[in-house]
Amino acid sequence: MNKELRFFDSGLQLIKGKGDLKNAVGELVQMAAEAGNCKAASLFIADWPNRVLKPLVTFGLPAEYVEACGDVRIGDQCCGRAVEHRKPWVVSDMLTDPLFTSARDAAVRSPIRAAFSVPVVNEAGECFGSLACHYGEPHSPLPEEIERNKTWAEMIAHVISEYKAVDSVSAA
Repeated sequence: MNKELRFFDSGLQLIKGKGDLKNAVGELVQMAAEAGNCKAASLFIADWPNRVLKPLVTFGLPAEYVEACGDVRIGDQCCGRAVEHRKPWVVSDMLTDPLFTSARDAAVRSPIRAAFSVPVVNEAGECFGSLACHYGEPHSPLPEEIERNKTWAEMIAHVISEYKAVDSVSAA
């Protein structure tokens, strides 16, 4: 499995991500994966006008999984539910969870079987998307794993907020 960071133009365009932002967010996603002892991690960014999440960066997540999940509707799958409800969401087994049926094919076609997502929300309450840890077998995260990812998500939200603030000042 490829443990490299993969960036997606569709997500980068939503936050106008380049340069230092790309590097900082990528490193935080990688650290979330390593701290979560998981197979892979991902950061999906909200496209609010279209009510979908688009991949921004993945670490170790198989391409066939990302392609089969596609753009995730806000309110669907693990990441979409975390964003809609603004709270962590767990899918312990993607093959049996009735709320994961829309992306069950992703679990069938890839070695990913479980995930949990936390919303990426800044201090002002703006939700940018979701941070997820992915596992190769059925898995229920411990409360401390969820708390740790909430911290990573807060850091990612802060980085995105700061980048947007600097970007809007330089555009003025």
